[in-house]
Amino acid sequence: MRIKINILLGVLMLSTAYLVKAEPLEFKQVLQKVVDHYPSIRSAALQVEKARQENIKAETQLSWRLNGNAGVTRDTSLFGTTSDRYNIGANLNRDLSNGGVLGFNANISRDDAEDSFAPTIPNPVTKTRVDVNYRHRLQKGSDNSQYKESKLSAEAGVSIAMSEKAALYDELASQVIDLYLAAATTQSRIKNIENTINRSLRLKEYITKEFKLGLSEEKDLLQVDARLATNYADKQGLDVLWRKQVISLNRLMNLDWANKFSPSIKLDVIKQSNFESTFTQAQQQSPELKTIEARLKLADSAIRLSRDKRQDELDLVLFLGNENNQGDTAVGEFDESEIVGGVSLEFKRGLDKSGLNAELRQSHLDREVALQDKKRVLQDLQYNVASLLAEVESAEKAVTGSRNSVNAEQKKLDEAVKRYKDGRIETDRIIEFESQLANAELSYELQKIELARRYNQLELIKGEIWKTVVRPDFNFDNKNIGMN
Repeated sequence: MRIKINILLGVLMLSTAYLVKAEPLEFKQVLQKVVDHYPSIRSAALQVEKARQENIKAETQLSWRLNGNAGVTRDTSLFGTTSDRYNIGANLNRDLSNGGVLGFNANISRDDAEDSFAPTIPNPVTKTRVDVNYRHRLQKGSDNSQYKESKLSAEAGVSIAMSEKAALYDELASQVIDLYLAAATTQSRIKNIENTINRSLRLKEYITKEFKLGLSEEKDLLQVDARLATNYADKQGLDVLWRKQVISLNRLMNLDWANKFSPSIKLDVIKQSNFESTFTQAQQQSPELKTIEARLKLADSAIRLSRDKRQDELDLVLFLGNENNQGDTAVGEFDESEIVGGVSLEFKRGLDKSGLNAELRQSHLDREVALQDKKRVLQDLQYNVASLLAEVESAEKAVTGSRNSVNAEQKKLDEAVKRYKDGRIETDRIIEFESQLANAELSYELQKIELARRYNQLELIKGEIWKTVVRPDFNFDNKNIGMN
């Protein structure tokens, strides 16, 4: 039994050395290392950058469009005369923000017929035409809703992507809180057992001296040895768990798996918050609420766009230009230029609008779903804030009570040790009092960890945790995303 205890004592010394040499890290230091290297964060940032490109795509709806054509045809006229035509043309068009369309056209054609019908008709003849045209939409598309709503949709898409990135940060912080404080809990249990073992070893040393003098019985030594064996066994199990937790956190921090660190719990005094101010902050910081607000904007945009699609098309079309004809006639050269222009109304109406009505109803349903989700999230957030504030208050009281309990148990044990040395108390009572002190000390440490958990969760829900933890800023130029 004594050989086994000596071996376990060696294990204890090695484990203690591991903790002593380990670098102390506070929670926010660990979180900073995690967000600096976590791969999914870059993916979320890429999604935000992708969403921003939609705004550029929307802007291009108002850009100029150039079309061109050229061709050669051989055909017959009404009178059966064969004619060759050479044609080249181009037009430049642009949609305007008010819904209108502005265009410029230029065309050159040359007709060469085998026979001429009259000596005054030029053959071949070259026609040159240049004009400017404008289409003004009076009903459908009168305010260029397609452009305006695509801009709003692009902005909402960016908001959703940014909210999803913020949600990823919050989710990551929540996971790190759990992992870090779980490791801190294990470390506290290990230190508590080490303190218990050290006290038991001092008691054993005293009993051994008394036993040699015949003042103590062998059963007293056996009781202490049994206690030590139990403590060593518990500590070995905790050491395995501790190493596993350290490896998991090292992986998140992108550090070597064998990197040694020790959680350092500091209970910074936080300013007491009332429910109203905390709930307001939580609403302002909630990524889920921001996503829902963006969904509402998308639904409203879709409703306006669907209503516009249901309207009839009524367009006023204007054009003004110049046409020039040049050629040779039997009596000489022909060169004539004329101003051309016109105005017209165009009307178009779909006879079956059931599909458009269904599209509009879908948009209204999307909006109603978003409103219901917002109601649910606000209700959940309200209860979460109230619960968290209550838990913080209870945890603070629990820490104070546990600290008082430790002081009381320590005084009780000190008094019992004096009586034990005077022979007025049995060994098993000392072991019992020592166990009660160990439990009180462990409870105190665990209560501090739980209070730290509530503090961190409160900072997270209010968004204050990101005031000291810097989130990485990514620069996505063409080279960084594989574009040459």
